[in-house]
This record gives sequence, C-alpha cells and structure tokens, in this order.
Amino acid sequence: MPSFTKYGLHFCQMESYGAGTIYVVDSAGALTMDDTRHRISLFKEKLSAQTIIGFHGHNNLSLGVANSIVAIEEGADRIDASLAGMGAGAGNTATEQLIAVMNRMDIPHNLDLYKAMDAAENVMKPMMERPIQIDRLSLTLGYTGVYSSFLLFAERAGKEYGVDARDILTKISEMGAVGGQEDWIIGVAQELAKEKQVN
Repeated sequence: MPSFTKYGLHFCQMESYGAGTIYVVDSAGALTMDDTRHRISLFKEKLSAQTIIGFHGHNNLSLGVANSIVAIEEGADRIDASLAGMGAGAGNTATEQLIAVMNRMDIPHNLDLYKAMDAAENVMKPMMERPIQIDRLSLTLGYTGVYSSFLLFAERAGKEYGVDARDILTKISEMGAVGGQEDWIIGVAQELAKEKQVN
C-alpha cells in the first residue's frame, strides 16, 4: 500500500502535529471510485479512531457524487460539497445532487433537498461567472490529474499563444505539477507555440 510520502509528509505524521481532521482531497477530479475507496480505507486503517476523516471531490470526471458516496460507505466523517457544484474545474461535488442520491440510498443526513435545489438555482448559479460544467478543459484536468487551479491560467495562455489549452494541461501533468506551479504555464505555452511554428 502507498504511504503517501510523495509530497514529503507521511499522512500519519499530521496527527502528531495536532491535526484532528485529515482529508482525502481530489482537487484534480481525477480519482475513480476504487481510488477513493482505497484512500479512505487506508486512512481509517492507519489513523487514530479519534481523527476525523474528510473527503473533498471535484467533478472533472463526472465522479464527484459517486466518490463522495464511496467515501461515506468507507466511513468518512465529513464530505465537502457546494451548491450548484461551485468550485474550480468542473466544480465540486454538488450539494443538491449529493442530497438526492443520499435520499435514494437511504443515507441519513439533515438537509432539505428542495431548499438546496432552490438555493443552487436561485442564489448560486446567478453569481457564477463561468458555468460549472464538464467541458473539454475540465475533463482534461480530471483525465491528466492536474489540479483544478490550473484551468483558467491554461485557458488564458492557450489564447495568448495560439495553442490548445489541453496540450498545456497535458504537458503540465507530464512535468509532475501538483498545484502552486501555475507560473510553469507560460513557459509551456511558449514552448508549444515554438513547436507549432516549426511543424
């Protein structure tokens, strides 16, 4: 089983630093249900029973709700969701969709489906500058495993340098970007533009 030391901090060490809640975070929207099941069950196995386990899903592969349900089934204590899926990329797990599925599956909760639907439609959606949808760029984020914060930067750079933003995101993924390296995007876009001119 993986130890999750990829980013330099074994996740069990977080407890020793005082963390009372530890999340499985899928901000790229790249996890499958099996990936989610494995991570939550690993956290349940390795962390103290007193540690609260959460799950934060994005919908880039259209799996935000499905992964949230799997996390609940595996014993996650907290599930992040937002009205109308408000969030980066293809958005976060949509609260109203999650409630509807939980109702169908008889999973207990304390939320009102109609009120959540109304708040999503009447309050949240009118505030959104970019509609939450699974379009080619947000799907590319999930497919390549690139953090959702890269989307708008790649979209802008693609337009500025005349290259496909999907190629930028794919190259960023190959470089191993995990978040916080948005400054790489301009260099990648410039490199792709040069290659395009040569070909």
